[in-house]
Amino acid sequence: MALFAFLVVSLGICLVPVYAVRRRGYARAQDYFISGEHTPPGVVQNSSVAYALQMAIFGPLFAWGASGDFWPAIVSSCSFGLGVCLLYLVRRPMLEFLDRALHRDRSVTIHQFIARQHGNDLRVRVLASALTVFALTGLIVGEAFAAATLLAPIVATDAATFAIMGGLLALTALYAMPSGNSGVMRSAQAQLGIVYFGLFGSTMLLLYLLMSGVRAMPPHGTLAIAFVAVCCALMLCYRRSKYVDTSPIIKVADGSDDAASGRELLDSQLFRRFAKILNFCISVLVATVMVLALMELYAEGVPAVLRDSAAALQTGTRVPTTGLVALLLLPLFYPLVDITNWQRMAAFEQNADGKSASTWQPAALRRIFGIYAFETALVWLFMCMFGAIAALSMGTPGAANFVQDFVQQLVLQENFIAGGALSLLLVAVLAIVLSTMSSAFSASVCAIRYDILPAFSAEKTPPVEEATRGRAVTAGGALCLAIFGAFYAVGAYRPMGFNGSGFLALLFAFYCAQLSFVPLVLGPMIGRTRAGAVSPGWTLGVIGCGAVVGVGSVAIYLTSGNESWLWAAVPASLGSSFLVFMVARLATTSAAPHLAT
Repeated sequence: MALFAFLVVSLGICLVPVYAVRRRGYARAQDYFISGEHTPPGVVQNSSVAYALQMAIFGPLFAWGASGDFWPAIVSSCSFGLGVCLLYLVRRPMLEFLDRALHRDRSVTIHQFIARQHGNDLRVRVLASALTVFALTGLIVGEAFAAATLLAPIVATDAATFAIMGGLLALTALYAMPSGNSGVMRSAQAQLGIVYFGLFGSTMLLLYLLMSGVRAMPPHGTLAIAFVAVCCALMLCYRRSKYVDTSPIIKVADGSDDAASGRELLDSQLFRRFAKILNFCISVLVATVMVLALMELYAEGVPAVLRDSAAALQTGTRVPTTGLVALLLLPLFYPLVDITNWQRMAAFEQNADGKSASTWQPAALRRIFGIYAFETALVWLFMCMFGAIAALSMGTPGAANFVQDFVQQLVLQENFIAGGALSLLLVAVLAIVLSTMSSAFSASVCAIRYDILPAFSAEKTPPVEEATRGRAVTAGGALCLAIFGAFYAVGAYRPMGFNGSGFLALLFAFYCAQLSFVPLVLGPMIGRTRAGAVSPGWTLGVIGCGAVVGVGSVAIYLTSGNESWLWAAVPASLGSSFLVFMVARLATTSAAPHLAT
């Protein structure tokens, strides 16, 4: 009962900013689907990091750390940081497109960008947006499934997994629907603070359990503790106790309450006080974890720490070469085609008031991308090292479903330390899940509103915005329920843990559905001219080929059980889409002289 109350209070507080920024009505689509208020750079930055800390990432990272297999985590983490840096390097065409779209109240999605660059065909927008919505709804239900498998041992009922999934989908609606993307970003950046509070707090207790034992420290355990100490030191230096943005939430005039418009309300003031207290508590936990880690390292001695760390990195990896290639390519290119990044950059651009964000607040823009790239990679590696510490503290070797086994062991331990570690870990897990699910739901309904509904509307004039908003939200909810049913069917046919290969295969299928956008986005962004454009027919071919090859490889793996098909899905999807794009460019170039004559 105490654990349940702790979870309710922790997650209920994040609903305060959602309802603080809500409006009674929205005159423009962008006020709901992009941002209806001034969005501080810190909110954009923190919500981006919170979205990137997904349970789809946490499960494999935890398992790799528990087994001492660090190289897959190192490759994927560094690759994601480079992927965000790539997005920053090609940002100017993206921001110019967003600026024009916002001033005309048009689509700000990546699908519209692709369509405009390659013939401005409505079919391209519809196909690309359909694949994105399919991928995001799959990610939403996948996150709910991952959290439900962790909570099932605590509930201990036969139908616990899918009952918890339904409850998480309902909570996602509470976070995402009342105030649109503004509320989602505000709640996600608050949930980032709760993630850090739970993650560092659980690490502190597990380090205490590990240090209180008398067992010898293996090399990968020494490396994990050394990295945790470095990570905590870096967080304290550059965050400076500002993990959650504490800027005021000003009531925006919407005609519902003129007296309250333009000033900060009481609930916003109380939430800001909570955020400041949370920031202080996180800093205390981070400093405590660093001190405990340094004490353990001091006891071992510097020569032993260096020797064991080098030995841990020299052990190699059990992931095949094709798997490392997939883990390199997916985080490198996915940030470029992730619609949530375009949506948050549109919210930042909306504050420019007629100026380009690159010249309006260049320092703030660099900080957003810098923290997004560096901190996400750092925390991904921290999650991996957390898995190693958890395995050593419980004395359990890594296994296919180690996260579930670890939670089960914490449940069976009847002491204050294990109970506290379990409570803090579950708080972090639920915050990770809800921040990802609400962000993905907001992005999916944005794609439905801007790119799918207009294609099926017979009206020449835009319909009333309230009606289209309701249709988009209803369609997004229906898709979530459809994917929920698919997960139930797959789970009944082939039971799987969320960090097993079966779950990873489903996630690869969802991600590969969008990777075919990469050449269509990079071509115009790098060239900055029409030299990177192809015809609408070829564009449909690039998108369709990449998606079919990637999802098809996953389907072959699910039916045959051969893991080489799973690891080949990402490289095959990217390779086929780039190949078709190059053929399209050659065909376009060869046809240009004939057209000129």
